[in-house]
Amino acid sequence: MWLHDCMPRNSESRAISYSLKAIKQLHPSVQWVQSFADERCGRAGVVYQASNFEFIGSHYRKFYELDGEWYHEIAMNAVNRSGERGRHLRANRERATVHKFKQFRYVRFINKRARKRLNTKLFHVQPYPKPEPVVVV
Repeated sequence: MWLHDCMPRNSESRAISYSLKAIKQLHPSVQWVQSFADERCGRAGVVYQASNFEFIGSHYRKFYELDGEWYHEIAMNAVNRSGERGRHLRANRERATVHKFKQFRYVRFINKRARKRLNTKLFHVQPYPKPEPVVVV
């Protein structure tokens, strides 16, 4: 999900809230929702933090920049599922600039009992990451 900065204050949190309510009503078997926040967007998922998601961890992913557009590495690798954008990226891979960014993983438990079933061998709830201070040199 992405909303333009000109949208009213708290639009992202409202959209998440409406989405979670719809999922709970339309798909009651869903136990939790997982989402990722990209470091390239400049924040560590403050919208998910404000929406009471749990922070589960982070990992690094490749992103490609081509002709002013950004592509997740899946677009390069998922040949049958990435559509026209993926074909464009693969056809022009030599012109694409590769970047490596951190992705922050968040989970919102729709069913509170599901939190107890989180596989703690693989995942555990951690304190929210804070944005790193900008150092001016």
